[in-house]
Amino acid sequence: MRSGVRVAVLVVFPLLAGGMPLQAAEQLPPAAFQEVAERHGVPADLFYALARQESGRSLSGEHKPWSWTLNVAGQGHYFDSRVQACTALRQALLETSLVDVGIAQLNVRWNPDLFGPSGRFADPCQGLDPYDNLDAAAAILRAHFDESGSWLTAVGRYHRPAGGAAATRYALAVAARLPSPTGGSQAPSRHSILSQSAPAPAATRSSSTVWIEPVAMVWISPGG
Repeated sequence: MRSGVRVAVLVVFPLLAGGMPLQAAEQLPPAAFQEVAERHGVPADLFYALARQESGRSLSGEHKPWSWTLNVAGQGHYFDSRVQACTALRQALLETSLVDVGIAQLNVRWNPDLFGPSGRFADPCQGLDPYDNLDAAAAILRAHFDESGSWLTAVGRYHRPAGGAAATRYALAVAARLPSPTGGSQAPSRHSILSQSAPAPAATRSSSTVWIEPVAMVWISPGG
């Protein structure tokens, strides 16, 4: 995703661990990414970097993933709301199935197990749901890691399952978005993320994070 037509504001409230300094917490991906990553046993920083590569926008000086994002036959579009994105998605699917949907840009054509009457997203607009979109994306990324044993390879195959030069270029672009700590930062290094073994997937989905949308999309934790 590189070009767009709409601009919106994304506000993210990370779920702070008890006693963790705010400066250290700000180095972490938003809580929803951490939760989904833990559920599937993928590195949260790598998963967040992938989402930034797929749907990221520069907003108020920060580059963040944006949920109401579509790519239609290679053209990126960003919308102010889920309703607008859904309307555009339905219209696009009348012309092509080459559509990437949502925050992790799940492709309709190349994910027939996700989209369609018997798939996870029987209504294609369900694929815009941020948590469900991320959950499906994390499962795909984990499956590629289980096959390859390499996070760099897994990221490349997320973009192009057949691999090759395009997959390598994409993986390197995602790797460039990984934290590169300096000084006292507690964020893990790029090398440590790409070389680490896979954590075991969590047994159950946590309920610690919820999505609300009063005006713009906001991540919060209950009681936070």
